[in-house]
Amino acid sequence: KQQQQQQQASQDLVFLTRHGARIDKEDRAWLRKAGHGRHDDPHLSQGGEVGAQELAARMLEIHQDTPISHIVSSPFVRCVQTAQPVAEALGLPIKVEPGICEILQTFPPGFLNTADLCADFPQVDVSYQPMVQRHQLSSEYSDYQAARRAQQAATSVRQRLQGPILFVGHGASCLGIAQAFGGDDYIGYTSLTTFVRSGGSWRVSGPFGDVAHLSDKATSLGSAF
Repeated sequence: KQQQQQQQASQDLVFLTRHGARIDKEDRAWLRKAGHGRHDDPHLSQGGEVGAQELAARMLEIHQDTPISHIVSSPFVRCVQTAQPVAEALGLPIKVEPGICEILQTFPPGFLNTADLCADFPQVDVSYQPMVQRHQLSSEYSDYQAARRAQQAATSVRQRLQGPILFVGHGASCLGIAQAFGGDDYIGYTSLTTFVRSGGSWRVSGPFGDVAHLSDKATSLGSAF
């Protein structure tokens, strides 16, 4: 019975973060330097990489007390790049889920396929079958559309996977993921929000969009829209 209770409790826990600070917000020549032509797929800035490492350190602290079972990331490089140090620290693969990707104002999206991502990010799990496939996505014109799509995808992921999950998304998709689990606002770069389910209802546990683990709190707080 105790084992059943522990298993149930693991189903009642979700963590949410947003990718780190983006290079395109700091360097207008980033795309020419990157050389890949995917203008909707910028990587992290140096500050974003620092934020990802600090997030990894915080997630490791949590993991030692409450083991995380899954890391589920948007396929855009800035999210997978944020998830990578967390995955390395926790010894977990990265499950790539197009259902929680960025708002699709650029369509078709330029994100890489999972097999291509794995070449640069070895923690990517090529065996994971996403809830939403690339070909099922469609163009979007508002945060509301992206949030609703991500909300549905995250809910389905939570129902399918056993154990605590860390979702790594974007502004609009994180809004939708938050709405799936009892929140209703934007979060900042590499912030951390915890959601718990009690009595059949999800709620936020602790600070929403917590930045206590970040050395650059101002950039994260300023991105929360």
